[in-house]
Amino acid sequence: MAKTDNFQTRQPASPTATSSTASMGTSQRESPLLILKVGTSSLMLSDETGFRVNLANLARLVDTIGSLRRDGYQVVLVSSGAVGMGCIKLNLTKRPTSIRTKQAVAAAGQSHLIRIYEDLFGALDMQVAQLLLNQSDFLDQDHWKSIKSTIKECLALGVVPIINENDSTNTAEMRFGDNDNLASLTAVQLEADGLFLCTDVDYLYTANPRSDPNAKALRVVDEPWALQVDTSAEGSGMGTGGMATKILAARTASTAGVPCGLINGQHPERVLSFLAYGLDREGPRNPGTPEPNGTFFLPMPQDGSVSDNRRWILSLPTCAELSVDDLCARELAGKKSLSSHGIYKVEGKFEKNDCVKLMHNGTEIGRGLVNFDSEDLEKLKGKSTNTLLSVLGKGCSLEACDEGNVVMTVAPQAFEEASPAN
Repeated sequence: MAKTDNFQTRQPASPTATSSTASMGTSQRESPLLILKVGTSSLMLSDETGFRVNLANLARLVDTIGSLRRDGYQVVLVSSGAVGMGCIKLNLTKRPTSIRTKQAVAAAGQSHLIRIYEDLFGALDMQVAQLLLNQSDFLDQDHWKSIKSTIKECLALGVVPIINENDSTNTAEMRFGDNDNLASLTAVQLEADGLFLCTDVDYLYTANPRSDPNAKALRVVDEPWALQVDTSAEGSGMGTGGMATKILAARTASTAGVPCGLINGQHPERVLSFLAYGLDREGPRNPGTPEPNGTFFLPMPQDGSVSDNRRWILSLPTCAELSVDDLCARELAGKKSLSSHGIYKVEGKFEKNDCVKLMHNGTEIGRGLVNFDSEDLEKLKGKSTNTLLSVLGKGCSLEACDEGNVVMTVAPQAFEEASPAN
């Protein structure tokens, strides 16, 4: 078994909690918080006659959340399905391809989706709240904080927040891309104790198991940021995500210290196997406990809490790339600012305070908010401190990104023996 994670065992607040549901994560809230993401393929069935609700699976999902709530966990549900439910409501046998038709069908389907959730959760005496978001809601830090406060207040009121991307009004520029990404950013935003992504397979595999008989299941992934697997397998066709988006989501969550589990959406109760398996990076707390029924992405080791500012930076879209040399990469890993002299390539156009990817040897190692626009930084890259002082003058910032505005997306130990850049 691979060496594993940073899931911290903490007793849930409820007196009914059992040892089989040890919690995960590093936050200090009284009740541990889990984010569950369910896709259209887990909510619906389809054949040549059209779409229909997978009511049995929906009931299992709601029942699982009910069990978690009774065991003292807080739960946020990120749910796709607006377009699919709209197809059912409007008697469409195929998903629309026109963006405008999709938006209209999503508008019709979102109310149908939330009504089903309200009925099912209501049967277990639980109330739900609906939040429809788009990427623009995360661009402004104050707005980002406002959304965070709203979700936390819903949880404090005992409500299950149900989040979906606002497919009825979103433009291509303002989309998260898929709900795997939205769920991951929500987990990062809320400092969740665990993120669970539902998919249509039991595990992440080294290759497509439908076409490669040598494909092996990955049970525990030590370093999500370094994972390389074949993600060319086709999805169900009912949703917008795939395995590649789930790996990206797991990497984002891992960067902020949030553990992530990948489970088969037809068996949402498998979440409980991850909680029973509760690990830290020294090994299993419960030796002999079976490995979780899914793929377990371990969080990146943290030497302290991740600030709200860095969590917000992770939610921002990137518009360019800055390539840095070995010394600069090691300095960034050591929590130093990004110096202009360590940058040897600027790719893309950006303005001051935009978010960019920080690259080393062709691999993303971090993200940061830049202090210069692309035109100025192109002139300043690789320059010595004395040259920078002569160009910018005394009293001006010489840093391309301040330390507090940099988030590393790989573990610092990756740079202990960094190889020279070309």
